[in-house]
Amino acid sequence: MHLLTLNVTELVLGLLRGKLSRSDLTDPLEDWDWACLSDDATWQAHGKLVAGASLYLPGSFDRPPRNPAEKISSGYKAWEYMYYVYGLLVGLLWAIQKPLYYGHFCKLVAGARMALLVETPVARRQPAHTLLVEYVEEFEEMYYSRRVDRLHFCRQALHGLVHLMPENVRVGPAWLHSQWPLENAIGNLTAEIGSHSKPYENLSLRGLRRAQISALIAMFPDTLEDRPVLPRGAIDLGDQYVLLHPTMRNPQRLGNIDSTALIAFLDAQGIRSPPHWIPRIIKRGRLRLPGGQVARTAWKECAGERRGRPVHRSRMVKVRGSSLGSRSRLRMREDGGTDDVDMTLAMVSKFTAPDAAIVRESYGTLLACRYQGEASREVIDVKEIASVIAMVPLPPRREEAEDPRAAELYSNRFFVMERLGFDSSCIGREENLAHEEDSDEDE
Repeated sequence: MHLLTLNVTELVLGLLRGKLSRSDLTDPLEDWDWACLSDDATWQAHGKLVAGASLYLPGSFDRPPRNPAEKISSGYKAWEYMYYVYGLLVGLLWAIQKPLYYGHFCKLVAGARMALLVETPVARRQPAHTLLVEYVEEFEEMYYSRRVDRLHFCRQALHGLVHLMPENVRVGPAWLHSQWPLENAIGNLTAEIGSHSKPYENLSLRGLRRAQISALIAMFPDTLEDRPVLPRGAIDLGDQYVLLHPTMRNPQRLGNIDSTALIAFLDAQGIRSPPHWIPRIIKRGRLRLPGGQVARTAWKECAGERRGRPVHRSRMVKVRGSSLGSRSRLRMREDGGTDDVDMTLAMVSKFTAPDAAIVRESYGTLLACRYQGEASREVIDVKEIASVIAMVPLPPRREEAEDPRAAELYSNRFFVMERLGFDSSCIGREENLAHEEDSDEDE
C-alpha cells in the first residue's frame, strides 16, 4: 500500500516539482531539467487540469484526485495519489515533460499498474519486472548520477520496486498482503464499538461475534449468506449483467443515423426488417456490469450536464473485441426487436484506435484516441461491454499545437484511464445502487 501509493509517488512528485533537498551552490534548480512542474504558475495550471479532469472519472473509480496544488499537503488520500500518478499524470505530463524523462516515468507506471492487478497474468510478469528494473537503473543514471549531494534520491522505496514482481510470484498479488484490507477491517470494527467505559472489551466481543458469524456462514453458505436483491424495476440479463432504472415510459422513434446502425446490426444477425421501417425503442438509463461497475447512458447523463449538474461521466465503456479493446461512448439502451426477437442492445459512438506512436513511446500506458462523433454509430449487444472507463482530454504538445493542421489532427483527442486492478471493490466498496444521481422514476 505505502510503497506504490505514498512512498514512490512522493519521490516522483518531489522530482517533478523540484522540491527534494539540494544545495543552491552545487546543485541549482536550473540543472534539474526534469522538474517541469517547478514553476508556481505551471504547478497551479496543472492542479486545475487535475481538478477539471475529476468529472471525466466515473463513480466506480472511488475518490477522484483533487487539485494537488491546493490539497496535496492537506489529507490527500492514498486513492487520490494512486489515480493521480498512475492515471492522470500519464496524460497530463505528455504535453510538458521532455520525452526522455516521460518515457522513463511511463516504465514506472506500466510496472505499477501490473503490480496493482488483483490477478497478474503469468505472461505479463516478466515484462513488468523488466520495466521496473530498467526504471530503477535509469533513475540512478539520470537523477542520482553518482553524485554524493543527490544520494538521498535513492530511497529504500526505489529499491523496493525491484522486488514487486518477484514477490508477486512468491506470495501472490500485492492486495493479499497490503495494508488496505487490514485498515478497512480496523475501521469497521472501531465503528462498531458501543461502550465508552470498556471500549477494548467491547471491541474484543465484536471481533469474536464476527468470527462466529463467519464460521457459521462457511458451514451453511446456502442458508446464511445474504442473497443480492436487485433494485425495483431492475432486469437480470444473465451473466451478471443487470438493467437498471430510469426507464423511458413510451417507445421512441430513432433518427436516421441511429436507424441505419440498428438495421445494419439486425441484418448482420440474420433478422430482416421491413422496407422503410422506422425502429421504435425503449431506453434504459443504467447497466450494471459483472465487475460491479455501473454504466450510464448519454440519454440521462447529457440531460444532467445540460442542467449544469456536476456529473461524473460513466458513459464511456470498453467493448470486447480486440487486444486493446474498443473505446465507445454509450448512447442508449434498447429493448425490443422485430420478428418476435427480444434484444437488449446498446448504441455506441466509437473512438479511433489508440495512436500507435504514442503507445510505443509510453510503453503502452498512454492510449490516445479521437472521438468520431455520430459518424461512428454502431449497435452492439450489451454483453460486449467489458468495463466503464474514463476518457480524459489530452493536452497537445507544443509542436502539435503549432502544427497548421492541429485542428484536424489533434482535436477531440482523449486518453484512456481505466480502473486500476486493486481498487475499492477489493475491500467491499462497490458502487452503491441505492444512492445514484439519476432518478429511479420512470420517464
